[in-house]
Amino acid sequence: MSPSIIPANRLKKILHEGKSAIGTMIVEIRQPSVMQVMANAGLDFVIIDNEHGAFNIETICDLSRAARQVGVTPVVRVPEWSYAHIVQPLDAGAQAIMAPRITEPEQVKEILQMMKYPPLGRRGSVVARGHTDLKSGSIVDTMRDANEESMLVVQIETKQALERVDEILSVEGVNVALVGPTDLSVALGIAGKMTDTVLVSAISSVIEACRRHQVFPAIHMNDLTLASHWATKGMRLVSFNSEVGMLTQAAAGAAATIGSAMGRG
Repeated sequence: MSPSIIPANRLKKILHEGKSAIGTMIVEIRQPSVMQVMANAGLDFVIIDNEHGAFNIETICDLSRAARQVGVTPVVRVPEWSYAHIVQPLDAGAQAIMAPRITEPEQVKEILQMMKYPPLGRRGSVVARGHTDLKSGSIVDTMRDANEESMLVVQIETKQALERVDEILSVEGVNVALVGPTDLSVALGIAGKMTDTVLVSAISSVIEACRRHQVFPAIHMNDLTLASHWATKGMRLVSFNSEVGMLTQAAAGAAATIGSAMGRG
């Protein structure tokens, strides 16, 4: 059997080996070399944010390719669940799709239909694109391998998703459930209160639901202490801050330390 032209999904391998994964969001920097920086820092995955970010498909392609080449798994958060917004990033080389604003299992089933090739779904077949590193090969083998390597991350960030979490996570093909704590706190009427008992209970219930359905639990946090806390509570994927947030924090810390040494007020 000839080698697959579909690159292996390193994140999926890490998780199925029983390990945990650390990542961040890419929200602004378009230079592909940012992925080398993330790899040098030891990150396992990046979430290329196309919901709140301003990336076009060419940038998503460049960032995804650069991430894969340095061993970082590119996850693309789509702005909506249309065929183009889901399939174009996959064809460009994204190895996972992150679907925001989920409220019901029917949405998840439709997303999977768009993500997966026949017989699992209805994604249009193509080779010699970003997802195959521009290589050509067997259509049948490529569709099979792509179905195996691609991942779906559903966001649990609405009250409806929380109420129907078991139904959502029971859909075959869901790999990861990522809690969006900010939007979830808004939905629960406690906007921005990241340590409120209502939110803590909600997040814990998602972790338990993931265990029941053999789905990997994940969370994105901008607070390092809270990110570490949830890592100890069973989150298998933890996304921390963003490239902009971490750059700002590091620069602000350096400016404050050096400024203090200079006697600047």
